[in-house]
Amino acid sequence: MSTDDPNALIPSSQLRARYGGVSRMWVQRRLKDDPAFPRPLYIANRRFWRLGELTAWERAVAARAQPIAA
Repeated sequence: MSTDDPNALIPSSQLRARYGGVSRMWVQRRLKDDPAFPRPLYIANRRFWRLGELTAWERAVAARAQPIAA
């Protein structure tokens, strides 16, 4: 699958690398504390995330961080 494919699945290790090498605890906290953070799919007891869902979450976080223009 292409990395441009929004249905592409990435494993936990790639998710953590995507956000700057964050810890497993960071991921656990996002899952617990941020209801908008994408939920993983479990395949053979491994967690995978859809790239498109992560991209949408990133855009939503960025939109909340932007100051409102007067």
